[in-house]
Amino acid sequence: MKRRWQMGFLAFALVVSALWLPTSLTARAASSGLDGHESSGPQTISASVDANSTSTDASPTGSGVAPNPVPAPGNPAGSGTDANSSEGTNAPNAPAQDRVVRVLVIGSSVARGWKDPKGGGYLHRTFSALSALTPITYDVIDKAEPGKGVLSIRDTYVKWLETYQPQIVCIAWGGLDDLYQHTPFRVYDEQVRWQIQEALDHRAIVMLVTTPVSKASYTTYRAAQQALMESEIQVADSFHNPNVYVFNLFDQMKAYLQAHHESIQPLMHDSWHPNARGHALAAELLVKDILAKFPVTAPVFKAGPSTSSGHTEGGSAS
Repeated sequence: MKRRWQMGFLAFALVVSALWLPTSLTARAASSGLDGHESSGPQTISASVDANSTSTDASPTGSGVAPNPVPAPGNPAGSGTDANSSEGTNAPNAPAQDRVVRVLVIGSSVARGWKDPKGGGYLHRTFSALSALTPITYDVIDKAEPGKGVLSIRDTYVKWLETYQPQIVCIAWGGLDDLYQHTPFRVYDEQVRWQIQEALDHRAIVMLVTTPVSKASYTTYRAAQQALMESEIQVADSFHNPNVYVFNLFDQMKAYLQAHHESIQPLMHDSWHPNARGHALAAELLVKDILAKFPVTAPVFKAGPSTSSGHTEGGSAS
């Protein structure tokens, strides 16, 4: 009797199992499908966000000003403040692809941005504005030094060109330090010529920017500074090279003040240096001039000298 009961229970269990198993498998399959759908949702969203993040990270950010040097070739990728990869460092003359243009600035106190602590000076304001207004981010390597004249970088300039590999060299001497130090015009011109030539030899675009005006431009050094600015423009023009751009900010700023019947005094911190308002006006005029002469994607170095004066003729007009 006991054996018959066991056999009957086993048969009943087999029937129940046969009925339950397909239902269970179907339910689990449906559940698995639902779970798969639900789990794939966040993964898809996460992948989308990551893709967007990657795209965002690939685009340059920031103000366009990099106060610290770009690492020298051979430094580990990602070290320092290099906005490009190490590959970009080895190929400095492709700004349209990298969307980052390195600018080496040489000059003295006004180029450095003295008396404009928040704005960083007219050149930093200019390149920050260009970074915002164009598809290009301008990374500024600022080697301007207060109190120094054109002779002060004889031993370091070529090393900077080799180390930072700038696509643009911005030559922005104020002239007042050299006039105060009685640097002969001939020596001043020779140094500017050498600085332009070295930049070209290192396949860099040259921006010769005459200085913003100061109170001294109308008083102590009225004739001398005007003559010095005109002289360095003539030096740049003499290259007849499309890679050399001249931006005559000195005369443009004078013309602006005259046209608007404004005095230089409200724009000055002292006799030699603009205040923040003066730097802002200089940057506004310079940005306008650059946008008129540079392509939107920034100029690319043109190999081989040109027989025409290129961009310098237009730049030397006030």
